[in-house]
Amino acid sequence: MGLLDEFLPIFKAYASEWIQIKDKFCPFTLESVPYGMSIDNNLTDPHCWVCVTVNKCWFKNEEGKKPEHFDYSTYSYSSIGKSNRGIYHPFCHCREYAINVPKLNDIGLIIDPLKSNDFFKRKLGWFREMGYKDADKNEFINLLQEKAKDAYRKGNYKKEAHNKYGYKIGLFISIPGKNEKKNKIYNVKTIYIIFPNEKLRLITYIGDWNENL
Repeated sequence: MGLLDEFLPIFKAYASEWIQIKDKFCPFTLESVPYGMSIDNNLTDPHCWVCVTVNKCWFKNEEGKKPEHFDYSTYSYSSIGKSNRGIYHPFCHCREYAINVPKLNDIGLIIDPLKSNDFFKRKLGWFREMGYKDADKNEFINLLQEKAKDAYRKGNYKKEAHNKYGYKIGLFISIPGKNEKKNKIYNVKTIYIIFPNEKLRLITYIGDWNENL
């Protein structure tokens, strides 16, 4: 393999609007653990949770929308050589690869069926404040899901947290009011975890409601 072959993927990823993170040596992803469980380093060793939680996941190639690179500014090359400076930690094998912008119909959602009931139990007031009636519940949930997928593919999100459960994001969406509120738009934030291969797992349908979102 020539020098150009080695560095061309790096150059392409740097210039790409979207990237996929992959570790060709790691068989583990978030799909390797039961629903809602966290990554256990003892089970994925020698692969750490930082890498496993983003392995094969897709990200907008912008600061605050993808995992942060390791800061080597305080390390000398004699302590950590250039060849050992992985993007997320020393000796990390993860790489960023250029990909196309996700297509709306290719984005999959992983949703616990109980999430809908939980939303209407805890935040029914928000639902009704937007002008929706009980007969509109399915329509409202479908709208939230489609808006979330569209926001993700457009990069309208930011990192909420990156921990052993995954890379959690807040997606910014606008919901049109209905009935007597049909002329109003409600800006809300919906929370998901980015999963491998163009999938998102729902955490909460509406995590915040603020006109300034």
